Amino acid sequence: MTKIEVKDYGFQTLLTIWTGTVRGGAAILVYLTPKQRQQLIKALQNPGHDQ
Repeated sequence: MTKIEVKDYGFQTLLTIWTGTVRGGAAILVYLTPKQRQQLIKALQNPGHDQ
């Protein structure tokens, strides 16, 4: 099962994605600037549109 967690630290946002199971899974850490965070929000709200 995939788990997604978002933590906002003000100056940056940490997006963590865990894939697979506890034993065989992997974690992906993505650090976003405030501008990148806004781009991600827009993309999620309007899928299929160029940002």
